[in-house]
Amino acid sequence: MKSYLFSTDNDRGGVILCEIDTLPEAVSYLQNRFKGVVRVEQGRQFWDQSSGFGELPALEATDRE
Repeated sequence: MKSYLFSTDNDRGGVILCEIDTLPEAVSYLQNRFKGVVRVEQGRQFWDQSSGFGELPALEATDRE
């Protein structure tokens, strides 16, 4: 199972836990289930209505002393 975080155009959204394996499938499912979905995230991967699919850069490790 995977979890997907989503947002809508009226500043609502949530998290959905499901058997959907890919982000494109999750985007399609969420757009059909909820009105106004504008962003879906899973891990570092995301889909945004204005910019499409993308991936957030990995955080660099920092030394803390």
